[in-house]
Amino acid sequence: MAFSASILPQQIKLAIKGLTTGRLVAMAILIGGIIAGFSFLINWSETGNLHPLYSNLAPEDAAQVVARLRERQIPYQLTMDGTGVLIPYDKIYETRLELASEGLPRGDGIGFEVFDETNLGMTEFVQNVNYQRALQGELSRTINTLLEVESTRVHIVMPAKSLFIEEEEPATASVIVKLRRGKHLSKDQIQGIVHLVSSSVSRLKPEDVTIIDNSGKMLAGFKETSTVSQVTSNQLAFQEKKERLLENRVKTMLESVLGRDKAIVRVSCLLNFVQQEKTEELYLPDNSVVRSEQASTSFVNGAGSKASGVPGLQSNVVPNTTGATGAAGSKNNQKQQFTKNYEVGKLINRQIMPVGSIQRLSVAVVVDGSYRPAEEGADGEQAQYIPRTTEEMTKLENIVKSAVDYDGTRGDKIEVVNIPFEVETPTETNNFTETPGWLEMIKTHQSLIKYSAAALFFFFSYMIVLKPLSRWLTSTPIEEIQMLEQLPQTIKELERRYAEAGKEDSYTRQLENVIRDNRSGSTQLMKEWLKET
Repeated sequence: MAFSASILPQQIKLAIKGLTTGRLVAMAILIGGIIAGFSFLINWSETGNLHPLYSNLAPEDAAQVVARLRERQIPYQLTMDGTGVLIPYDKIYETRLELASEGLPRGDGIGFEVFDETNLGMTEFVQNVNYQRALQGELSRTINTLLEVESTRVHIVMPAKSLFIEEEEPATASVIVKLRRGKHLSKDQIQGIVHLVSSSVSRLKPEDVTIIDNSGKMLAGFKETSTVSQVTSNQLAFQEKKERLLENRVKTMLESVLGRDKAIVRVSCLLNFVQQEKTEELYLPDNSVVRSEQASTSFVNGAGSKASGVPGLQSNVVPNTTGATGAAGSKNNQKQQFTKNYEVGKLINRQIMPVGSIQRLSVAVVVDGSYRPAEEGADGEQAQYIPRTTEEMTKLENIVKSAVDYDGTRGDKIEVVNIPFEVETPTETNNFTETPGWLEMIKTHQSLIKYSAAALFFFFSYMIVLKPLSRWLTSTPIEEIQMLEQLPQTIKELERRYAEAGKEDSYTRQLENVIRDNRSGSTQLMKEWLKET
């Protein structure tokens, strides 16, 4: 039958009409899978040599990077909703160096590069605004270097300076942090961000910095929170940490002696969080020294007369008055003065009492005994438990007291008790080494398992789905062959076909008659043919 392109669509329609519903669905699935596979191969072949230049770019940085790539005529492709750029692998590092020399990517916001281009007509107000924008941008870039932070916005309010200190208002700052998926900031990191911002802005105190995350949760800036509650929370955390430290110290020591999981330790501490400051001033009377000494001497020289005669005014005043006169005598006086200052020894002692000292300590320890294995051949026999002796318990108690720094004067209490943990524990378990679980094995060989699973998936998909489906579709039953033979044919082709069929039927009929008439000869002839083959 000659091929004719005009009747090809009609023949395809007849062939599709002859298929069952199941085969039509299978053919549609097969054709869709082939188209999807070819689309993936074409896409992969186009982007197979492209690798990430940058990812998670800001829209402004992505636009500038794309503009530079167009200027250099470097092929690129945008991914991740326009925040990622792919270029050929052999040009990645060179392009990164060239873009870095131009300051790209700049990150979120604008930094101090705003002052690279100076404008002579710029006013002081514009300069102050640009400085504030640059400071906000630089702080945002610095905070973005944390592994847990994806992006940051910083807002700073800097009041105008005043000539009077009393009228100056403090600066304030707000930080909005967008965290990466599954990440969170610890208290130390939050305090680090607070002090970073407060130290970068003048007149900004740490308590005036507010930090919130992308979900609106306040991380810092709790001005309304009571200081007492914060102190109490820190004290409880410190007490718990102290108790866990002592428990771990005692437990590791006992397990090294008794064996793994052979001891249970619980510690309770009563800590003193009272802040005390003590100052003593002691005087030492036996320790006295001369601090200063001063001596002074004075002399008085002169003549003097002693009064004599009749008492009265006339005898003493009128001259040439007869009277008894005394003999004149001289006068010489000396005066000395000594002053000594002593310094008494003094001792000043100033002490700040430690916060969090242990007032009372309580330790409870439960240890397991030893086990004797059951006799060989004994059915249903359990391991025999052997309690520890009094001497062993005394030694263990002394070890625990030394480990926790036991002090009986402050009321410390230590209890060490021997109780069986598990009666049916065989001795062979003491030498048992724990093997890593299947989850740890999967995590260790995660990459190998991933690629192996993908290869197996494609292999079984081809062997179980695609190959049988294509074979089933390509296989044509006898009825369909007969149906296809009934497709439009010429009259000559139909006559030739029926003529050949008639001849074949006549030859077959004649052969059947010969075999029926001469069975023995026909049988012998068949045997000879079999021998020849």
